[in-house]
Amino acid sequence: MSPREPAAPAGAGRRTLVNALGAGWRGALMGAADVVPGVSGGTMALVLGVYPRLLTALASWTRPPLWMAVRRRRWRLAWRTVDGTFMAGLVLGIAASVIALAGLIEAALLAHRPLVYAAFLGLVVASLPVVAAQVRRWRVTEAAALVGAALAATLLVGLAPIVTPTATWFLALSGAIGICALILPGVSGAFLLVLLGQYETVLGAIARGDLGTLLPFALGAGVGLLAFARLLSAWLRRHPAPTHAALAGFLLGSLRRLWPWQAEGADRLAPVAPPDATAAAIGLALALLGAAAVLGLHLWGRRTAQRAARRAAGLPEAPPAG
Repeated sequence: MSPREPAAPAGAGRRTLVNALGAGWRGALMGAADVVPGVSGGTMALVLGVYPRLLTALASWTRPPLWMAVRRRRWRLAWRTVDGTFMAGLVLGIAASVIALAGLIEAALLAHRPLVYAAFLGLVVASLPVVAAQVRRWRVTEAAALVGAALAATLLVGLAPIVTPTATWFLALSGAIGICALILPGVSGAFLLVLLGQYETVLGAIARGDLGTLLPFALGAGVGLLAFARLLSAWLRRHPAPTHAALAGFLLGSLRRLWPWQAEGADRLAPVAPPDATAAAIGLALALLGAAAVLGLHLWGRRTAQRAARRAAGLPEAPPAG
């Protein structure tokens, strides 16, 4: 053993395993969230209390301490610098969850597309107040960000063609954009892929193990994550209110894309009325179920954060009755 790498203290192996398993189940929940349009893996990270740790670990890949440790071949120090055990568990949990769910959602889309999109629509609608609530004080700047983002998203969705490119460069670009969901709470990576017209392409590739599609997508995601992690996290820290207002506007303006019933034009999709009352009733019920899931998740996350704050302050997790 190198003299620069001290031996691990007693019990470190057990703590490492517990740390990895804890990160793994949290990653599985984040992966499940990432597969569903409207639910953000970043939001799930916030709910589970690992968001600050995730941002710190991602940002460490672009900072000097990691590369200094690598140059000196201090591998254990490099692993600790990037919070390797935590991140490895998190990534494995995300991957396992995405692989397990991709085939199920792809089959549901093929068999019952309007019903699946009705549930997705409810998820996104319920996400709107959750994201908007992050803006503690609405001023002209926040209102302008909301309106501007909503108009831009409406224009983007209106111009979005039915079939988008499947070229390697566009798959890589989609990966770079979609990975932002891990960094910005309130942004659904799957929803961004829906807007880009790549959601079903990537979902099918995961279910089939299509490396020709997955490799450029993963490469773009990796480059995007390293390139934008520090920039986006810094922007969110420095300008949280306008950023969250813009996110809410983006979700609002993009709802048109998730309307369950669409008519195909020459090169566009146009929302149309439900075919009958039964379809409308079932769609409404599924949308309400999706909305209830998001709101329930939000309430759970808020209570979890409150308990964590009370523990950090040395207070009991719940205030005494009366």
